[in-house]
Amino acid sequence: MKCTATQEKFIYCLEGNWNKHPKSNQSIKPILDLLYTFSKVKYIYHKCSTKEDFIKGLETFTQKRYSNYTVLYIAYHGRKNRICFGNEYITLKEIANVLEGKLNGKVIHFGSCSTLNTSEKHITDFITRTGCSFISGYKKDVEYIDSAAFELGYFDVLQWYNSFSKIKATIIKRYSTLIENLRFTMI
Repeated sequence: MKCTATQEKFIYCLEGNWNKHPKSNQSIKPILDLLYTFSKVKYIYHKCSTKEDFIKGLETFTQKRYSNYTVLYIAYHGRKNRICFGNEYITLKEIANVLEGKLNGKVIHFGSCSTLNTSEKHITDFITRTGCSFISGYKKDVEYIDSAAFELGYFDVLQWYNSFSKIKATIIKRYSTLIENLRFTMI
């Protein structure tokens, strides 16, 4: 018997382009659709192909009308300490500049390769400056199917607990092999 979720954590998702083909339909949106269909997790999804669109998406997320959306899901190509938009990028510090003091109680998940493969100082600075509860993501390049499968479970677990320690313990218990393989981290 499944217990009732403690507090719904709706997802606000910003996604970039996964390849250069204009007719490509590669997207993490089916993951969000599954979460809604089976767990009733509401979401807002925006495709943001440019750095400017991404920054506007971040600013929109901080508006009062989206206060019920407590998970920011950033789905992009990534590199160490940054997410990428083709040849452009934005660093964690630049993202923190946009979100400074605006994420009290929010969770941020970087669904991007290697973004959290950075110093603890950069991560701590990001958390402190934005006020978020915690961030999560990958410390290495990950395969799409592996990360998608993990994220489906991860977002479901977020629905059941309010405590960071309980979320982290449950994730580790259920997905320890994937966590190790993906070099997933929660801070």
